[in-house]
Amino acid sequence: ALSQLSPEVEDAIRMVHRLSASSVGLLALVAAALGWKNRAVIPPVVKPIVWIVAVTVLLAVIGPLTPGYRFSLVTIANVVAGTVLVATCWWLRETLVVAPSAVATWDPMLSLTMTVFAVHVGLGAAASAYAARGTHWVAFLHTGSAMFTTLLLASILWDRRLRPAMSVRVRFMAGLLGLQLVLGLVSLWMEVRPVGLGFAHTMVSALLATGLVSIAIRDHLNSENKD
Repeated sequence: ALSQLSPEVEDAIRMVHRLSASSVGLLALVAAALGWKNRAVIPPVVKPIVWIVAVTVLLAVIGPLTPGYRFSLVTIANVVAGTVLVATCWWLRETLVVAPSAVATWDPMLSLTMTVFAVHVGLGAAASAYAARGTHWVAFLHTGSAMFTTLLLASILWDRRLRPAMSVRVRFMAGLLGLQLVLGLVSLWMEVRPVGLGFAHTMVSALLATGLVSIAIRDHLNSENKD
């Protein structure tokens, strides 16, 4: 497996990543302690905190296996779990801000979109993992899933475009989706994808994941509520 980064740059980035991962682990412990202490007062926070702790543990377990890109499955799990961790942290934030109804049910289309989005992110990680070994056919699967994912995301945004409580988020998500499409197309046109382009593509995916969480949590709020 070959990395596009020089050994010095890669080592520095790994050190920063380890420090940030340790910080996230400490925050997960704090969230778990506070959630347990206040579980009777704010019951809705229990689920996102359980997810945060579970995903953090998974990332901690596979973390030592990431150097050297020895296992493609580890690379894929690291990216997907990282995206899920961002989404669950935002889930906790939105739960504390919004206090969603315990009886609210999710739109089946929204659930499908989240599932497809996670698969699409996994295929993107797989494309990068296999490209490091000189295998590029996985990228075509990622490109194909992008079409389906984009249609689902666009459908979710279109259905909520006229809701006052969703207007800001819908516009923001639409802008992110457009940016992501541009980044993806540029990646296809370039024979060698710059590291910065791949990084931007991944960060926009994380923002799209948090946007989907916001829509899911706020979907059943009264349209008269302010953002």
